[in-house]
Amino acid sequence: MASSILEQAKKQFARGNYQQVIQLLQPHVTQYVTSGDSKDSLYNASFNKSFPFYLYLGLACLHAGDIGGAVDYLTCARRIKMTDPDLLCAQAVLFLRRGDTARAIDYYLEAVEYNPNHALARDGLEFIRTHNTPEAIGEAVEAGEIKNYYPRPGVQTYHKKQLTVLAAAGGIAFAAVIVIVLLIKFPINFDKVRGTRADLSSLVLLSEEKARPIDTSGTYRYSLSEKEVLKAYQNAQKYFQNSQDNLAQIEVNRILSSNAAQSIKYKARLLMGYFAVPGFDTVRDIPAYSDVRADIPLYLDCWTVWSGIATNIQTDGENTSFDLLVGYGDRVQLEGIVPIFCNFSVRIDSERPIEVLGKIQQRGGVLFLKAAGIHQSQVPANKK
Repeated sequence: MASSILEQAKKQFARGNYQQVIQLLQPHVTQYVTSGDSKDSLYNASFNKSFPFYLYLGLACLHAGDIGGAVDYLTCARRIKMTDPDLLCAQAVLFLRRGDTARAIDYYLEAVEYNPNHALARDGLEFIRTHNTPEAIGEAVEAGEIKNYYPRPGVQTYHKKQLTVLAAAGGIAFAAVIVIVLLIKFPINFDKVRGTRADLSSLVLLSEEKARPIDTSGTYRYSLSEKEVLKAYQNAQKYFQNSQDNLAQIEVNRILSSNAAQSIKYKARLLMGYFAVPGFDTVRDIPAYSDVRADIPLYLDCWTVWSGIATNIQTDGENTSFDLLVGYGDRVQLEGIVPIFCNFSVRIDSERPIEVLGKIQQRGGVLFLKAAGIHQSQVPANKK
């Protein structure tokens, strides 16, 4: 019965009948209280662990204009699954509506990290690039333009530029229309064809930014001179064009944690949206554990490959976590212990050396890796 209701809701969602989705699903949500009169959670016996239930209900509220309901239900969805790109895009939009562009960028970047081909996340970042002031974003929200970036999972959508192309093709032969549709669905990566990367002209510093590149108000980790700020930004773009994303990320981090002007920090953060997700065979300029340990903020979001032995392995069938004894693959010298979090399930043998490809993160002062890949040797480690 529960799945039947959810399937009905999905069909209504695909048709754009958001109020009907809410009417179908909301009666199956009840509130329960654990202490006093405070609302602790939203719960239903049939749907309490159903990510799609809360995702579709939250998105329906978002499309219907019930922002409070969207926040509540999408928060419930995130407690169940934190890595869904559509959910991340929805939460990014909610931050945009509140004028918190920095948080919106972070959520879009996280969506791209989990799915580099997620079109809506890429479109959201492009929207922020083209509406590069809080006032412009506020006007887009007021005008309803922001609704173009509300997720519609499972529903084929075309954006304004694509619709214009299709409309212009009305008098063209059917075969030509097919070509246009195929190009929209399977776009050619012209960066690879040209052998160069993305055009960063929209991120070029303006003359007034170059004239006043620092802001001494507030607190910051790195105190940079005007020349150092401009040099760091120039280096970040240069490293990006050389496909040295880790080195570019370090320069971005230097800017974000410095006394650089807010507009330069804003563009530096946008540059991160162009960085690629590497593999074991493509990651470059890998930071050493000792360097990261000495200055974690400088290396945040860089990709690294660290090896060692896995301990305290835990898995719930969908996610895996463990502690990596860095450098201890030969059971001789331990460099440090780093928690590893995988948003995928993987079998790990604690007796064999392991390599982890992961993004450097920090929470509550604790260094950890968000893993993208695991490689484990078939040869057991030598025990001393």
